[in-house]
Amino acid sequence: MAGKPKLGSAFRRAVGEPVLPDVAPRPPGVSVLLNERRRKVFLAVLDRPGIHLRELARSLGIPLQSLSWHVEILKTSGLLASTRIGKFAALSVTGQVHAEALRDLALLDVVKNAAIIRVLQRKSRSRSQVSGDLKVYPQALDPSLRSLFTRGLIARDPGRVEFEIGPRMREILEEFRDTENAREGRLLELLAHDGLQPSVLGREGTKLEIEVNGARKRIRIAAQIVPHVVRVLGK
Repeated sequence: MAGKPKLGSAFRRAVGEPVLPDVAPRPPGVSVLLNERRRKVFLAVLDRPGIHLRELARSLGIPLQSLSWHVEILKTSGLLASTRIGKFAALSVTGQVHAEALRDLALLDVVKNAAIIRVLQRKSRSRSQVSGDLKVYPQALDPSLRSLFTRGLIARDPGRVEFEIGPRMREILEEFRDTENAREGRLLELLAHDGLQPSVLGREGTKLEIEVNGARKRIRIAAQIVPHVVRVLGK
């Protein structure tokens, strides 16, 4: 039995028929990212590490039950990780963000929190000034200000009433700026582990154009190696 392929190839050569090179076929079921919906989920979490399941379902327009099933497959395959933060489970692509950064990014994924950081990046502001800039009641900002202050994302001089950008926020921006190459390498390793044989076709800023092997043809995907909130706040 073991000799049959070789005899067949020799016979085809003898009669002048073309012989394809010996290639190891893709084992069935190896790649979970060939499923378009799972690929969409994977890329969305790559762009928004720290996002929780319900927010992911809302942003992608995928029913929660269906999304949960796809996320479990991605987690079982080692492509996604889930970390409990408070009452939510924060999702991330494996190897892209360490635990402490994930906690900060989960906090910044909340629109109100990111908006506060954006205001303070322009100028130090008091609580009432921030509420005026964002057009919300000051009391509505208190939970966000408290959480951001606790994490060091914003700071306040004891002798002043104004808030400003905290040291941890600056660290995050620098950290992601300095580790782009490493995270790109880890992403390509993950795709290769999934059996996709990735090839980088080009770069536009922090976005990679990657080609992977599909069932019948090569597929192009666009992957962001710097999270959305970091890109916005890093401008």
